[in-house]
Amino acid sequence: MSLGLFIFNSTLSNWLENKVEGGLSEEVSRVIAKIKDDNISFSDLTTLDIYVKTDIELAKEDHITLIKSNGTPIADSDISLVSTLKLENHLNRKEVIDAKTTGYGTTTRFSTSRFKNLLYAAQSFDYQGQTYILRVATPLTRIDAMVEELMNILMILMGINIALVIASSLLSNKLIQQQVKNEQDLQEERIDQRTQEIELLHRLANMLAACNSINEAQMVVEDILPRILGDVNGVVSLMRSSRNQLLVKLDWGGAWPGNKTYAPEECWALRKGKFHLANDKYTTLPCSHMSATGTDQTLCIPLTAHGNTIGMMHIYLGEEKELAANVQKLAFTVAEHLGLALANLNLQEKLREQAISDPLTGLYNRRYYEETINQEIMRAHRHKQEMSILMLDLDHFKRFNDNYGHDAGDYVLKTIGTLLLNTMRGEDTICRLGGEELAIILPNTNAEGALAVANGLCTAVSDLHLAIKELSLGKLSVSIGISTYPKNGQQPDDLTKLADIALYEAKGRGRDQACHYDDLIQSSEETKEAIELKSNDTKEEVTTAVSSNA
Repeated sequence: MSLGLFIFNSTLSNWLENKVEGGLSEEVSRVIAKIKDDNISFSDLTTLDIYVKTDIELAKEDHITLIKSNGTPIADSDISLVSTLKLENHLNRKEVIDAKTTGYGTTTRFSTSRFKNLLYAAQSFDYQGQTYILRVATPLTRIDAMVEELMNILMILMGINIALVIASSLLSNKLIQQQVKNEQDLQEERIDQRTQEIELLHRLANMLAACNSINEAQMVVEDILPRILGDVNGVVSLMRSSRNQLLVKLDWGGAWPGNKTYAPEECWALRKGKFHLANDKYTTLPCSHMSATGTDQTLCIPLTAHGNTIGMMHIYLGEEKELAANVQKLAFTVAEHLGLALANLNLQEKLREQAISDPLTGLYNRRYYEETINQEIMRAHRHKQEMSILMLDLDHFKRFNDNYGHDAGDYVLKTIGTLLLNTMRGEDTICRLGGEELAIILPNTNAEGALAVANGLCTAVSDLHLAIKELSLGKLSVSIGISTYPKNGQQPDDLTKLADIALYEAKGRGRDQACHYDDLIQSSEETKEAIELKSNDTKEEVTTAVSSNA
């Protein structure tokens, strides 16, 4: 910048000198024209001197000198006529020589009469039959002043420009820093959001993997999915084993406006084998199972696991037509987790069901009976309630197998299992212990209530009409033994054993009836009393006979 200012200053000085020189040339021409127009006589030097000093207008600090062709000055605008006539001959001055020879000349030199550097411009002209030279001079300080003034203006402008540049730089820097900070904040917010999404997805996967039932999965989905997908309404529907219908099993975000059950062909996503958005920039095609929502936006995503489609995830956005790209990606990720988790949960439920249920009758097996009776005893003890156990055995069941084959026996067991499932309460536990031996746990049931239930079952079994392949199997009866907690025992094995004893007592009494273990206790006490009474009578008879003989 300093070098530029130095070069500019030198260039400016030369340029101004040229400009001033041009101005002096114009001023010389103007003065000559005025002299000719005014037709002033040069013979009267006094009048000429007055004319030059008063009538000719010159720029500030400029002065003119009128010179004869022989170099003698005859008039000057700055000095008196006497001083002018005393000036030395000017034919040795460069500007005068050039003006005389070429008609115009300029030069710059120090003036001994004015003691300053001057810029001279001289021009010859013919007037009243003679040749004269008119010279105009201006001090170089004027040029220096103009240069200085222009440089000052330039410096001010440069200062303003620098100030503006600095201010704009500072402002730009501040704006850039603010923009960078905003971008950093935005990136940090995005990173925090992504971190939260990843953590929520991780927790969703872990919690779903830890679920033991669809009810627990519902709790997980209802709590975590709104935190991941936002304020949207959604459900998860699972395919039935027959694969001809889907049922809504999980939901979140409020009441579901679509169908709770639907056929696979009612969903575009299932038919396409990929996700379906009801409204996009190309089409508006809602699924049939969402007909109640009209043209509102919905997203259907198939749930796949191990290469099989096990269900669907549906998201309802209402009148909002646009679905953010990140929300859509999150929905796909959630669908992957749900597909694997629900497939594993379904497999766990099937395995657990196989482990605790009897495949023939659909009743619980002995293993489940042993687990449940312990739990029911602890619950009864905690709530100070009674609990009863029914041990059932089909009368003459071997006859069905021997006379009609094992298929008939299996049919009878299935029929009895269906009867018990349809007859007993939801809180009762029905188990097949093995063969034709069954057991029923009756929570919060005393001895009288258990006996009433057992008698009702005996009647219901007797009323059955058994037939297989249009072949009547005859009548079926059942014998039932009963024991009650805590009256008859407080341990599972004791209660089971006592119910078995009561069962055999029922069979001994003629079958097709129920017997409570209390009946055995009462009968035993009555028998003991009768034996004691008979013994006492015998002793009295012996004593009487002895006395008579004496």
